[in-house]
Amino acid sequence: MQKGEYSFKVRSYECGADGFASLPAVCNYLQEAASLNAEELGFSKSNFDAQGENISWVLTRFAVKMIRYPRWEEDVKVVTFPRGGRKIVAWRDFEIKGADGDTIALATSEWMLIDLKTRKIVSIPESVLNACDFGTESVLGPEPFTARLKFPADVNVEKTGPYKAQYSHIDLNGHVNNVHYVAWLLEPLKAARPSRLEIVFRSETLAGDEVSVEIARGANGEIYHRVFSPEGKDHVVALSSE
Repeated sequence: MQKGEYSFKVRSYECGADGFASLPAVCNYLQEAASLNAEELGFSKSNFDAQGENISWVLTRFAVKMIRYPRWEEDVKVVTFPRGGRKIVAWRDFEIKGADGDTIALATSEWMLIDLKTRKIVSIPESVLNACDFGTESVLGPEPFTARLKFPADVNVEKTGPYKAQYSHIDLNGHVNNVHYVAWLLEPLKAARPSRLEIVFRSETLAGDEVSVEIARGANGEIYHRVFSPEGKDHVVALSSE
């Protein structure tokens, strides 16, 4: 099993007024590193296409811990590797190192494969599972995800939107890219830079769809987020810490 190491330079258009990269920018680094490593290991979307298989990876859960945010023009390195899987889910972890070589972020993710025509989940090929290093604990610990994460009911909420999904938001899988949800769900917090964010992706958003965003503040400083349709259907539910 091969770890991938990929370098990125923080661009000015990825930063806020304070000169630090936004969380969506950081998530873009992780997403690109995951795609590049999957390509090298032989199970990216383009690899599947070459084999005549109309399938692709979709992100279903994601958690990131930011130790610090990278600065404008800083060179960062993303280290990523698939760390296991079973039947219909696979896990991938990440470490981001700053220009000084210190770890500045850790992340873990859960993925599934979908048939791009039927939009249904399919089993992960044995060849893919065999390329993963089973038994490796997540970089975020033995239980990196919150069990049954859901938006609390009967609470005071802050709401923004509606937003309309643009064609520029659509990715190779034909739906809104996961990083756009990060941008949407942070919008009520203005210039938020959470130290930790966890997201559960529940349903697709397509070009032209409208979404709204709500946040609710917990008793211990945690913040719950949801991005949802006009009918109230959740697209994502998330939990962050400032």
